[in-house]
Amino acid sequence: MVRFLPFLISLVLTVYALFSCIQTPDEDVPHLPKLLWIVLIVFVPFAGPIVWLLMSRAYANRKESVVRREPSKPAARPPAPDDDPDFLKSLDRYRDPRTTVRPPEPEEPADEPKPPKAQKEPKEPKDTKGSEDSPSETDDGKA
Repeated sequence: MVRFLPFLISLVLTVYALFSCIQTPDEDVPHLPKLLWIVLIVFVPFAGPIVWLLMSRAYANRKESVVRREPSKPAARPPAPDDDPDFLKSLDRYRDPRTTVRPPEPEEPADEPKPPKAQKEPKEPKDTKGSEDSPSETDDGKA
């Protein structure tokens, strides 16, 4: 069993490094093309996987230290509910109309003259029997 331990360690290390290399995006692969790293990991036991793991970790740490992010501004604080008109409008549907006091409607100012209302003339009732103005028979001029 002890005889197979170095082979088993090498196999596990190679498989781990190989999957790590394959999953790494092309722009994050350090120094060499990805295909060359895969060849080194597979054909150089112990050294290939160990070098890959060390180089990829160092490259990732260096890349993170170079990129400096500006501190994010704190998010704008939402207004208080009693200051938010949308929230206050949404409460109207929960109010009981029997307990709600509505402000009086504004009256028209007395200073402005009101336009006079047009008086309607009474209409004469129509005679359903017929009238003298409209002949019931056609007059074609013959007697």
